Amino acid sequence: MVINSNLILPYPHKVLYKIIDLLKNPYFYQHLIATMFRGIMGLLLALIFGLIFGIVKNSYVHNSIRSIIDLFQSNPLIVWITLALFWFGFGNKTIIFIVFVVLFPNFYLNTYNAIKNIPREYIELFKIYPVCKKKYFFKFLIPYLKPFLLPSFAISIVSSFKISAMAEFFSGEKGIGFLISYAKTFLNVEEVYAYALFLFLLSKSSEFIFQRTGFLRESVKNGFFKIN
Repeated sequence: MVINSNLILPYPHKVLYKIIDLLKNPYFYQHLIATMFRGIMGLLLALIFGLIFGIVKNSYVHNSIRSIIDLFQSNPLIVWITLALFWFGFGNKTIIFIVFVVLFPNFYLNTYNAIKNIPREYIELFKIYPVCKKKYFFKFLIPYLKPFLLPSFAISIVSSFKISAMAEFFSGEKGIGFLISYAKTFLNVEEVYAYALFLFLLSKSSEFIFQRTGFLRESVKNGFFKIN
């Protein structure tokens, strides 16, 4: 019978007992927080750099970044994990870099395409009624980009925890991915299922929060600007 096979599918109650044990263990929370921290840091760096480079309307800059993105996406992630281990060693920097590599293209391309497709009437309006850069940025650009970036941000934060755990599996010294790697080494299948359930709950709870706050319901009709 497949259920209760030590290496395939253990009894659910054994997984439940393992979850309860983990919840009682204070060291587990340190690993959980490490995974969340790395995921969020990589996400924020991808968002910030995607926004900064995305608003640069320069074909040379775009072609250069596009080539880097193609390089990122044309190689399997294990290549970047290996290189990051050479560059940064084991720990936070490598894992945050991997989250950044995966999420940056989405933010950059969304921002670049949104800027490239600013309605012509707005461009003409600012030629007739010029505003200072500060007002243009905060009163127009940020509200204009908001409906393009918020859904990506909400989806990416869910992905960031999974990417962080995956990178920890190969290069972490702590975190949920590291614990999965450790459990695999000792063939502790119940523990692997328990960690998988925690990652699932982490992703779903993040998705629920963003749905409740409306981030996933943003549309390009909302968020346009009003300059006073």
